[in-house]
Amino acid sequence: MKLIHLIRPARLSFAFGAAALLLTSTAFAHAHLVSSEPAANAEVAAPAEVTLHFTEPLEPAFSKIALADANGKPAASAASQVDKQDARVMHLPLPQLGAGHYAVHWTAVATDGHRTQGDFAFTVK
Repeated sequence: MKLIHLIRPARLSFAFGAAALLLTSTAFAHAHLVSSEPAANAEVAAPAEVTLHFTEPLEPAFSKIALADANGKPAASAASQVDKQDARVMHLPLPQLGAGHYAVHWTAVATDGHRTQGDFAFTVK
């Protein structure tokens, strides 16, 4: 009889602990890249901007996009901006790009302070 009384509280404690862990992990989520235009590895006509969509709202002061050409030199002089209507979207206005391979590097800091970053490339026909 005593063993049963010990097992039930242990199961209950485990269930509450698992629920608390699940709730805290979703409360402190990182901003992960969902999609981009142009898409990674796409071959496209010269785009007017790079647009990135994330899972979480971004902190504009610390989030950015950079574009480099095939030689690793900066290919966009304008600063990227977090969308004022949807903080999960970031844009980088582009100059007229010539044909070639371009690398996008992004840094996203979620409003909870978690930082993620990544790279992808696309080709202009």
